Amino acid sequence: MSGVGWAWTHGAPATAVLWSLGLVWFAVCTGVLVRTDLREHRLPNRWTLRLALGGLTMMTGGALLAGRGDLTLCSLLGGLGYTVAMLALHVLSRGGLGMGDVKLAGGLGVYTGVLGPTAVLAAGVGAILLGGVVAGLLVLAGRATGRTALPFGPAMVAAAAGVLVLA
Repeated sequence: MSGVGWAWTHGAPATAVLWSLGLVWFAVCTGVLVRTDLREHRLPNRWTLRLALGGLTMMTGGALLAGRGDLTLCSLLGGLGYTVAMLALHVLSRGGLGMGDVKLAGGLGVYTGVLGPTAVLAAGVGAILLGGVVAGLLVLAGRATGRTALPFGPAMVAAAAGVLVLA
């Protein structure tokens, strides 16, 4: 994440440390969530909450320490916006998109939101595109049909991680 580099080079080592710890926490939480979603098709509340709270604490805390209240606001709005968008998709898909995915969006939005609204949008669109490609490949390989329930959390995490790495 280029934000960690920015923090070090702009004399904000406490921010760099908090953001680095936040990224480690992101990896731990999302690792558990992806594994669980792939195996059990569910995203446990205790892990989606841990992801969101860790992001709120470390990412927004780091932004505040750097005197960047604007990034704190972007992070909070990113979590809220991504959650609302996924909730709308949940309603429109009549439950085809699970509530675990909706809750996961909150934490992912907090993490990507610290990079700005474009990063949150990129994570959301990237998740939909990646999930669609994976679903299409599974259908072509004969391992899924149009009615097969597929976990979407891994695509959401991969897209958000990609945004965090490439930003």
